[in-house]
Amino acid sequence: MSAVAAVAGLTLLSACGNLSADEAAVIDGETVGEDQLQETTSELNTIAAEPFTPPTVLSELVRAPFLDDAFAGTSAELTDEEVSQLLADNGLDNPSTLTVDVARTRQYQTLLQNPEAAQDSQVAKAAEKLQKITVADIEKLDVEINPRYGSFDPQTASIVPENPEWISSEG
Repeated sequence: MSAVAAVAGLTLLSACGNLSADEAAVIDGETVGEDQLQETTSELNTIAAEPFTPPTVLSELVRAPFLDDAFAGTSAELTDEEVSQLLADNGLDNPSTLTVDVARTRQYQTLLQNPEAAQDSQVAKAAEKLQKITVADIEKLDVEINPRYGSFDPQTASIVPENPEWISSEG
């Protein structure tokens, strides 16, 4: 192996930071494996009206701690069992834990966007708590994303695509 090839290989490996090749992300101290991410994306796409992508799934997982915290203790809080039943009612039996987490996050967001639900005092309480979250709060969340999916943007609490410098659009 030439020295150039060895350095190039090390550069590619170092681009993944502290994540191993089989890790998609670490979010709030929880590791999301590549297999888990692919399984969740696939499961959600069997019932979703609009397709999920791995970065979309990771974005929902980044938002989950904030939404879970806001809805905790309210009458609108969703349990794993309730979310699993909702998924089953829509044709997805035995979803993975990660799929349940993403579905719960989506359900909370749907609830927050529903004008009728927003009139419920418990939903309004959760919305008020979410409105107080700052970019600094989001930046405190421990998020490491495998660069193949993009990078974490605390401004939008989402994963945004990246084009590594070694990929050129010029031909």
